[in-house]
Amino acid sequence: MCGPALPLVAAGMSMLGTGVSALQANAQANYQAQIADRNAAMEREAAQQEIANTQQEALAHYRKVAALKGQQRVAAAANGVSLDFGTAADVLASTDQLAREDTKRIYETGNNRLRSRDINASNYTAQASADRQAGTGALVKGVFDMGSTALGGVQQYAALKDAYGKKPVNLLTGTPFG
Repeated sequence: MCGPALPLVAAGMSMLGTGVSALQANAQANYQAQIADRNAAMEREAAQQEIANTQQEALAHYRKVAALKGQQRVAAAANGVSLDFGTAADVLASTDQLAREDTKRIYETGNNRLRSRDINASNYTAQASADRQAGTGALVKGVFDMGSTALGGVQQYAALKDAYGKKPVNLLTGTPFG
């Protein structure tokens, strides 16, 4: 017959379960932190690619504008028109102005895409930090829960041990009969 030792065995089993749960919660939180770190790194890589894409788009635009201006010069020269004044000069000035506006739009769009990537990377980094803190919190909580379970088991053991010698005890409830 187990007698008063039964609460100690139950407390030990409960402590073991609590410890395993705390370790599992910590491992899960650390795994989630690793995933968030990887996602942040991927966002940073994508941000670098956005910068390169914006530069390539701007270069392609510069080339198109240069080709257009060349066509305008050839057309004006073929018609015997000087590019220094008048309508031909106005057309070239308009082309330059529109080209600058388009270039500005290209860079603004690229900066907005880059900003989005930066925000995502920051969010993933914050998530990784929160996950690590949650893992540490799970371990700390597990230690306190194990201690609480141990104290409860010791109290039950002491009460049963004291009562066991005096009167018959109901092992299911831990209370003395009679």
